[in-house]
Amino acid sequence: MEIQPIMELLASMKSHSVAEDVDIRDTVLNDDDIGDSCHEDFLHKAVSSHLQTCGCSIVVGSNAEKVNKIVRTLCLFLTPAERKCSRLCRTDSSFKYDTGLFVQGLLKDSTGSFVLPFRQVLYSPYPTTHIDVDINTVKQMPPCHEHTYNQRCYMRSELSALWKTFSEEDIPPDTVIHTDESFTPDLNIFQDVTHKDTLVKSFIDEVFMLKPGLSLRSTYLAQFLLLLHRKSLTLLKYIEDETQKGKKPFRSLRNLKTDLDLTVEGDLNIVMALAEKLRAGLHSFVFGKPFYTSVQERDLLMTL
Repeated sequence: MEIQPIMELLASMKSHSVAEDVDIRDTVLNDDDIGDSCHEDFLHKAVSSHLQTCGCSIVVGSNAEKVNKIVRTLCLFLTPAERKCSRLCRTDSSFKYDTGLFVQGLLKDSTGSFVLPFRQVLYSPYPTTHIDVDINTVKQMPPCHEHTYNQRCYMRSELSALWKTFSEEDIPPDTVIHTDESFTPDLNIFQDVTHKDTLVKSFIDEVFMLKPGLSLRSTYLAQFLLLLHRKSLTLLKYIEDETQKGKKPFRSLRNLKTDLDLTVEGDLNIVMALAEKLRAGLHSFVFGKPFYTSVQERDLLMTL
């Protein structure tokens, strides 16, 4: 049962995976002016949210060429290894959504819709950005620590339901397994991008001031990615020093924002997401305890 989807994934990656070296001429960043291929605010939101969700994005649309142009654009902000784990959409019919890819293009059906499998999206290693190129919308899943919390809740719910099912006798084979009633998953897992940033906004404004068709924009992009990488390394070092390499809890988020010039929430989210890929569990270490406490308080209030 599980072998066929794996073989289909491997076959799709062999035929439609993104190249390690993406040519900037095949992306939106090669347009003469910002807004030629897509609206300025849409491009800014798409790239910003893409970086905030650790470089994981789903791009859906009715036109394969338009979808793939955005896929390649987002892949410019990934490493060569991550690009190899990304997939273009095909022109005739859509691939299924596959958990674990960084960027994947998906074609809508004849009715203009694409249904995402809730369970597979929730079990993806990182949160995901959802981009619709037909209506220029960008939505994102909650950050890493909330994503991990939701995964664990859903997993416990599934295990509880399975245990309950196997514990009961004389259950017909076609019985539908209902999840634990104490946990109701939020099916609306994609939210509007609410946090503004200055890092991506400045980059997009400035890169389109450079003449297209030359190597100037590629060089400027490389410098921007290097800047983000340095900021993420600095953030990790800052937290290491403040916590004696994790021996103490982190309590100086306000100071970190000021000292590292990350007072804008979107900028902090971008750098934190990049740092998360370098040091897994960073979000839970920094934000986990206050988040879990607020969830417990909410659950307690709901019982009153």
